[in-house]
Amino acid sequence: MAALSKAIPHNCYEIGHTWHPSCGVSFLQITQGALEESLKIYAPLYLIAAILRKRKLDYYLHRMVPEILQSASFLTANGALYMAFFCILRRILGKFYSWSPGFGAALPASYVAILIERKSR
Repeated sequence: MAALSKAIPHNCYEIGHTWHPSCGVSFLQITQGALEESLKIYAPLYLIAAILRKRKLDYYLHRMVPEILQSASFLTANGALYMAFFCILRRILGKFYSWSPGFGAALPASYVAILIERKSR
């Protein structure tokens, strides 16, 4: 049990965003990548679902794009905020603990991302 309370003596650059030493630049790069990937996931998914449900033209013109953007922003926020909370916790605590890189960063990031997603999902 004592091992769980021991600090991990590394910074967030060495553990989390190894490609760039800046937390801010890494956050922006992850946000961009997550947005691109989430649009690749959700655009075809919503289009196929709309075709299979035989939606009317009004749905394609007015409702589909906002739904795609809302779901894509949910996935983007989840990925980007994880890295943000990862670095924020490291700065607040001064070091990593066994719970802070995973659970400590994922819990608030997921909570905020869920608030963005549509209520029906």
